[in-house]
Amino acid sequence: MAFTLGVLLAGGRGARLGMQTPKALVTLAGTTVIERAARTLEAVCDDVVVSGPEDLREALSAALGRRLRYAADPPAAAGPLAGVVAGLAAADFAAALVLGVDFPLAVPQALRRLVAWFLEERVAHVPGSRPAPSALVPAPGGTPQPLVAAYGPEAREALAACLVAGERSIVSAVRTLAPRWIEDALISELEGGAENFFNVNHPADLAEAERRLRERRAS
Repeated sequence: MAFTLGVLLAGGRGARLGMQTPKALVTLAGTTVIERAARTLEAVCDDVVVSGPEDLREALSAALGRRLRYAADPPAAAGPLAGVVAGLAAADFAAALVLGVDFPLAVPQALRRLVAWFLEERVAHVPGSRPAPSALVPAPGGTPQPLVAAYGPEAREALAACLVAGERSIVSAVRTLAPRWIEDALISELEGGAENFFNVNHPADLAEAERRLRERRAS
């Protein structure tokens, strides 16, 4: 089977959440969001690497309560693109599944299917036609979500080059990969549908995610 690397993006200080703690350490439905994301990736991937700022390494490692490889953001770089670049450089892989801690409603069944779609498209690629996709990126409602997406090995150097060139937008960088976009019709086939891509950035998002997780548990 193809080796799949999970890249867990720990995020930064979480200022928009209005919390006095890094985003990854926020508790949601009784579990920190980094622990929730780690469990999700571990259910899908052969190996998992945590990517985040160097100055959060100790706190994040302690919060997980177990040893996971840590890939610090490149020097003088921050933000999700830096985290993706660091994570993809941490190990060799056939496919890398990126998951940000701010997507706590993502479920393993959906992510497993995203990876399967990605690998199937690469295997089915016909030489001489347009290049095989180097990324598979969901775009629910037309909004790209490159932090819940699958990447091929060639994306590693391409995204690193974007970062070195001064690009800081993860969406702009990913567009240079000419990715395979997954739109609403296919997203609806995933377990949980578009809910997998619910992004927690503000206090109201956190409250809504808490409500939905408690509903899941009750049902």
